[in-house]
Amino acid sequence: MLLSCVRKLFAKIRNRAWGIFKNLVLDETMKKLILSFLLFGFVHGTTNAQIDTASKPASIIDSARTNPDFVVELNDGSVITGKKVSDDGREMGIMTQDKGLILIPKFQIKSIELAASLPTVGGKRVFPNPHSSRYYYSPSGLPMKKGEGYVQAIYFLAYQAQYALSDHISVGASTSVIASPFLVNVKYTSTLKESADGKNNIYFASGIQAGSLTYISPGTWLGIGYAGLTFGNAESNVSINGGVLGVSSKTWWTNGRENDARPAVSLCWNKRFSPTASFMGEVWYAGNMLVGGPGMRFYSGRKSAVDVAILGAYNTAESEGVFGIPFVSWTRKIGDK
Repeated sequence: MLLSCVRKLFAKIRNRAWGIFKNLVLDETMKKLILSFLLFGFVHGTTNAQIDTASKPASIIDSARTNPDFVVELNDGSVITGKKVSDDGREMGIMTQDKGLILIPKFQIKSIELAASLPTVGGKRVFPNPHSSRYYYSPSGLPMKKGEGYVQAIYFLAYQAQYALSDHISVGASTSVIASPFLVNVKYTSTLKESADGKNNIYFASGIQAGSLTYISPGTWLGIGYAGLTFGNAESNVSINGGVLGVSSKTWWTNGRENDARPAVSLCWNKRFSPTASFMGEVWYAGNMLVGGPGMRFYSGRKSAVDVAILGAYNTAESEGVFGIPFVSWTRKIGDK
């Protein structure tokens, strides 16, 4: 029954998505336009800060040589990295390597912190991955700190939220705009190993997610229990998860229940290659179904990320499947940092 439900679901997605997206996705001109808009939206770094390229006092030059680097995030989402050389209460002076002295009005500053406290990608300081505890949907073992959380919107039709009750335990819920299904989850994470360079850490995660189809099918319950390992860090990692996926449905003709449980495994990865983007992927195998695909994560500022991917589904028993289902989600981190 589980396999049949999954096949019907992907058949509907395939038929509807193909009709809507085939002209858009397959058209080469539109591909270029979409790529241009993505690059424009996430790579732009213009700022309203005032740039001063005039001669600089010797005191400022000396201060720039001795002070540590800071990362300044502005209200428009742009970032300036350099040494803080002045602060008169109205403006802050940042000495940058490429643009010289930049005088930033204080009201434009959203946050400022030491560059040494941030991870490095490609030789540049970056804000940490705001959504490292999950991939498209599958969890990682990377922990959230107490008080942190996130809200994720998939196509802006399905939503999930997670909140950390402690440094090890978080709770969450998932649903759609039609309030079906409705799922809740509990997740536990732990750091098993921390390497000296911070690049070869090992994390453990386990959890349960369960819920129902609510009013659409009141007697149908869904659930999955899992455990997994994550290797790497928040910016570059691989996760392997394994568990059991179950469905329990009420049968009206016998007034009983029909239960189905299948083992499931997932392989996920994330490789950040710039301050604004990373390669990412997620693949699931449950029953005879292989589901998932490659994609990218784009970062915007400290707290927002957008995932885009091309997904597919393949039935290994019947040697048939579909590929080319577009996936888009937006995530907003909540918490202090």
